[in-house]
Amino acid sequence: MVAYKHILYCTDFSEPAKAAFPVALDLAEKYGAVLHILHVYQEPGDVAEFEVSSNMHMDWIRVAHFVGTEREKKLVALRDEAAGKVRDVSFKMLRGKPQAEIARYAREVGADLAVISSHGLSGLEHAIFGGTAEKIMRETPCAVLVVKHGK
Repeated sequence: MVAYKHILYCTDFSEPAKAAFPVALDLAEKYGAVLHILHVYQEPGDVAEFEVSSNMHMDWIRVAHFVGTEREKKLVALRDEAAGKVRDVSFKMLRGKPQAEIARYAREVGADLAVISSHGLSGLEHAIFGGTAEKIMRETPCAVLVVKHGK
């Protein structure tokens, strides 16, 4: 019998990620698991292969602070939605490459299952942007449930 004790829900706050939240919440509730909610954000220098000028970097710091505050509010809202339904819930916001940070955090909290979404990119989009869900599945040390966003 499978017994999940720590379920990791990863979100980028996109529509596909929103569709995966009820799945993670339902599984955590059914198994009496701790629900860990994680958001990983990337700075422009992490996304692109170019250097950011010092003026742009200062502007990015201001933007990142605002964006970080807004994303933290969203994480708190998800935590509040899960509170009372699951045994325990926590949230964390990390900076870096999503697949690496998700894998590291999954190890840190001893996750048995990671619930993620797929944006459903294919063809040229997949080749250009890569398959983050695929990378997460390869690098994360626990089982990964990919929730496909329906149209």
